[in-house]
Amino acid sequence: MRLSIVIPVYNVEKYIEKCICSVVSQDISNEDYEVLILNDGSTDCSKDIAERYAKQNSNVHLFNHSNMGLSATRNRGLREAKGDYVWFIDSDDWIENNCLGDILKRLESNPDVLSFSGMIPEGKRKGNAEFYGNKVTTLTSLYLHGMIDPVQFYIYNRNFLLSNKFFFKENIKHEDTLFTPITLYKVKNIVFYRKPVYHWLYRQGSITSTLDMKRVKDISDNIQILYQFATDIAERDIRVGFFNKIAHRIIEMLNYGIDNGKAGEEYVMRIMDLHPEYWNIMKNALDIKPRIIYKLIRYSPLSFIDTYRILVRIKSTLNNFLKIPY
Repeated sequence: MRLSIVIPVYNVEKYIEKCICSVVSQDISNEDYEVLILNDGSTDCSKDIAERYAKQNSNVHLFNHSNMGLSATRNRGLREAKGDYVWFIDSDDWIENNCLGDILKRLESNPDVLSFSGMIPEGKRKGNAEFYGNKVTTLTSLYLHGMIDPVQFYIYNRNFLLSNKFFFKENIKHEDTLFTPITLYKVKNIVFYRKPVYHWLYRQGSITSTLDMKRVKDISDNIQILYQFATDIAERDIRVGFFNKIAHRIIEMLNYGIDNGKAGEEYVMRIMDLHPEYWNIMKNALDIKPRIIYKLIRYSPLSFIDTYRILVRIKSTLNNFLKIPY
């Protein structure tokens, strides 16, 4: 069997049918791939919908367990999978019909990883989003141009993951920010797939759009792990790319802290003061955005926060008025 598609499911009755329907509407034999639906203790009708598709399709298999969280559910999917390759797909997203035949052709060279160069945004954001275009052709250039973290934009060789003991860190949010860059560092060969076939739905209430203080802490913890990992990287370009990625994670942490109000501002600034190396990472980042934010914050943290909020309001107003997709 060539491919295992792993779909973690938790209370997504409004979206799961579209997701499953897309992965079974393909141009390859059922013997060539399997669909593993892992129900993580859903309390809505998600399980019933998944059961119906499992009964109708010989290559669709449903696994039920009590609520363990996204990382643990993905890890179970990886252990249950039988395909040569594994593709983790979010249950509120979907893929293009009849796209797997062409993808399997790209996997014939047996790479460690296939990386998608773009996706199709849905929800608030429309149109095609290209991550790298033709700028990225090697693993080093992927690091230098800012790799995309979400795991659904990669198809992994299952044996590569298992032999290196690569699993998702459990009981945290933003597990992809650790899994993807650390995993890709071990990759020996990678292929890039230029056609956008993955529909990514942005919706309020999803893990990636909900703000809370645990999210800020998890981002900070992930930054520390990435920082320790990056300091041991011998290859200069990859190390520079790694630190550049960390700089953007710091910006993300700052954004979420500010979005949580006064308490969030104070909390995230305490984190920054506890880790002076964060300032150096931003100061010396490859991209200009972290360097500008570094200067603004070091000059006046309160001015930066006020400016940030004004810019957010302006962007929101323009998007609503002009219907700008990004």
